[in-house]
Formats: sequence, structure tokens, C-alpha cells
Amino acid sequence: MIANPVKSFNTVGACNPLKHYMLPAIPRLPDITDMIDGEFYFVLHAPRQSGKTTCLQALTKKINSEGRYYAINCSLEFLRNTNDPSTAMKYVVDLLNSEIEASDMAEISRLAYAFDGKPSMNSTVSMVRYLLRSLCQSLDRELVVFFDEADCIPEDPLVLFLAQIRTGYLARSVSESTKFPRSMALVGMRDISDYLYMVRPEAKSTGLASPFNVKKKSLTLSNFSLEEINSLYSQHTAETGQFFEPTAVERAWYWTDGQPWLVNAIADDVVVRQFKKDYSKVITRKDIDQAAGFLILQKETHFDSLLERLKEPRVRSVIYISGNLLATERSIPEHNINK
Repeated sequence: MIANPVKSFNTVGACNPLKHYMLPAIPRLPDITDMIDGEFYFVLHAPRQSGKTTCLQALTKKINSEGRYYAINCSLEFLRNTNDPSTAMKYVVDLLNSEIEASDMAEISRLAYAFDGKPSMNSTVSMVRYLLRSLCQSLDRELVVFFDEADCIPEDPLVLFLAQIRTGYLARSVSESTKFPRSMALVGMRDISDYLYMVRPEAKSTGLASPFNVKKKSLTLSNFSLEEINSLYSQHTAETGQFFEPTAVERAWYWTDGQPWLVNAIADDVVVRQFKKDYSKVITRKDIDQAAGFLILQKETHFDSLLERLKEPRVRSVIYISGNLLATERSIPEHNINK
């Protein structure tokens, strides 16, 4: 029996290939290369713990290692409760500078700027655009920027942040002095239309006045297939000898539909809570069912997050309409429905 396996099923934060069982992250975003090579700005949205941050970390490392472009990955989660636009933009600048300093690419890390005192940095409406423009002017390769947790930015700072990105994007090809990132992604749980709905819920559409109408496409991460779940669980078997019966893997697929956090959480519950890391026990369909029931009763953060989404007016209206349609269908004789 193995007392201390090297890896585990990850249920918290980004995956670490040295510590966690994991599947290759980048193949889950098949359009990402086209977005970057095409110089597009785009949105990546997916539910909590779907692998967004893991993908961004892998992409940043891959881009920097290939030598065509530079890439930095900046999380904006720190801005969650910062409602003052001026303060929020200063935080964005600080966060970007921290990522520049921490970059493992020497050409980026040497450009750790100290912008304090520069006149143009005193303006809230331009400081983020100024930093990105200055960075792009100084680098010998084009820059790709990933803003993770972008939907954490509160209302007024969000509009100002998006407006600066849009202004920089529109002016980027005018001259050398207006360079701006080649490609950029806003990453979070929501699509950009949902960001703007939070800010202007009364608006019928974002229209041409949208502060981020430069988005080319909205991407999302695919869930794991049954084969991928089997591949993930097989890593545990290879390391510990603990076997998942085929019906157990199929049951995990049934309960999770391949959602990455659920796939990992169910396996982790069986291995750690139920079996106390006794790897001699075979994992069965019944064990997976017990894990699924336990997770539901625990009311994990991810379920609370889903319930919060169900309370939103637009989601409630869709549920209401769908419920009425379903009720109407049930009241119509079957031969009429087919017509």
C-alpha cells in the first residue's frame, strides 16, 4: 500500500502538474491559437473551477517558450470590492507591474516600471492604457495579455477599464507610439455581455456604445468527455494501483457531465473521505453515487454560485418562460405537438 502518493485529485485552485492528476489544458481551447495569431481580443468564460486559470498558466508558459510573442497573465480578483474607479485603476497598474516583475522572461521582467510621478499616470482615464502602451513600445516582440477574474471588477471601474482597453485597441495600428497588445483575453465566469448587463441592467442591448465592442469571439472551456474522465482516473490507478470499475467511471460521467471540478471532487471524496487512502479497495459505482450525494449535501461553494446565478433576473425569466412552454406542451395532445 502506498502511504503518501505524490499526486491527488485537485479541488482547490489551479492545477499543478507536479502535485495533481490533470489532463492537458490547452487542447480544451482549440480556437485559442487562431485568436492570438489573428491579433484578436476575445473573452474566455466558464464556470468556477473549470480549469480557466490552469489553461492561462499553461498558455502563458507556452507562448513565452515559443519565442514569437511575450505573454503575461494578470489576475484582477483583488479588485472585487474596489468601487472607486481611480483606486481600482491604480490597483490594475500595480497588479500588471507585479506580473511584469515576476515574469520568467528576462525581457519583460527588466521592464518593471515605476510610473509614480509621471503626469500621464495621474489620470484615471488613461493609466492602464498608458502602462500597456509603454510596455508594448519597449518590448522586442508583440505582447499577449490575459486578464483573469476580469468579472470581479465592480460597476464603475469596469466601464472605465473596458473603455481604456477599447481605446488602446482602436489606436494600436496608427503609429509606433500607439502600440498596444497584439491579443488580449478577458477571463471569468461571465461573458462580456453579462459584465455589461451588471453595469446597465436596464439596457436592452450593448449596441455600438459598448466599451468593449472590439471582442472578436467568446470562448468557453469544454467539459471532459467520458474517455477523458477515464484517462484522468487512470493516472491515479497507475500511481497507486487503485482501480476504478468501468461502471464507476460511467457513473462519474453521469453525475458530472464532465465538469472538471465535479469529476475531481467525486474521485477525491471516494479516495480520501470514504476509503481513507486505502488503495487496495476497488472503486465501484456505489462509491461514486455516495460521493455525489455527499457533495450535494455539503452545499459546496460551487453549488452556491450556481444558485446565485439562478436568482438573477434574466436567468429567472428564461426559467419562467421555459417552464411555461413545458407546461403548455404537456397540455397539448401528443399528436398535436408533433405537428
